[in-house]
Amino acid sequence: QERLGVLLLCGAFRAAQKKYTQALLAHPQTTTYAEYGTAAMVMMCDGFGGLPTRGFSSGTFEQAEKISGEALRELLLARGGEAETTHACMAGCVIRCSNCFAGPSGERVVSPIEYETIGLVGSNLGIGDLDAIARINWELNDLGLDSIEIGAALGVAAQAGWMEFGDAQSAMRLIDEIRRGTPLGRVIAQGAAVAGRVLGIRRVPVVKGQAISAYDPRAIKGTGVTYATSPQGADHTAGLTIRAKINHLDPQGQTEVSLKSQINMAGYDTLGACIFAGFGFARAPVTIRELLQCRYGWDPGESPLQDLGRETLRLERAFNTAAGFGTADDRLPEWMTTEPLPPHGAVFDVP
Repeated sequence: QERLGVLLLCGAFRAAQKKYTQALLAHPQTTTYAEYGTAAMVMMCDGFGGLPTRGFSSGTFEQAEKISGEALRELLLARGGEAETTHACMAGCVIRCSNCFAGPSGERVVSPIEYETIGLVGSNLGIGDLDAIARINWELNDLGLDSIEIGAALGVAAQAGWMEFGDAQSAMRLIDEIRRGTPLGRVIAQGAAVAGRVLGIRRVPVVKGQAISAYDPRAIKGTGVTYATSPQGADHTAGLTIRAKINHLDPQGQTEVSLKSQINMAGYDTLGACIFAGFGFARAPVTIRELLQCRYGWDPGESPLQDLGRETLRLERAFNTAAGFGTADDRLPEWMTTEPLPPHGAVFDVP
């Protein structure tokens, strides 16, 4: 009888899994990411005026099309060899949003190139060359450094005159400083916040000491609320709002959109699910409950994702409080509230 119960649970789990997978594959965003990877966000974010450009001084990049997901796909298809426009980062993934970037000879350079890397070491540094971005990506991977954090730090260094915006070679020279462990290299390797303090730069894109990712919060204000209030700091994966059907330049309603997204993302993190799995769960939300019931044999309630998300956020905020963070840390850099962002002239003005 016990064995029969186990078999029934396994069968129900597979049925729920199939229902979820079908919903995920039917979602148009799954197709987009399979075709173009996360680099599909380049033109979308540029269109919103929120693509970090030259040290977050603009929200649009005149060379955005050259580093877009469309351009990346065309380049990889043309080069062939070890180039892959789509592959799975782990066994069983049906989205396959990863890629393998190959050089002109078809030999693999780095895998993958993600939107965040394109945004922070590409447009943020004024670099409109996918080959240059791939080389920088490889160097940072080899050093075990985050491309968001170091891309932002290099943007700070450019403001301080240590490199030229648009000059990939000068960026590579600074990365070599990191590799050699020079005083300047150690400063940049500590990230954007430290680089800003040491180099005397005011316009530093960080929250809670963490670099802002490739969505300028002045143009995508709900994500700005996430950056400010998330226990994780300036982390787009904690609650990205760019797909919300709202006016992203209007300060009204942004807190509600951010809160909902933060709760859901914390829930997915707690489940151990890729945030892109949310496309399938959004279309078949009942499958979360079904999968948990079949796997653990208990009823998680009507809204397990939100219940988990709320509990996780409370625990994270309690941890932050114990670590010394307070309400004064739940805000964006002051300069983002006063410095207008071209092309819309927006500032971050959510109360």
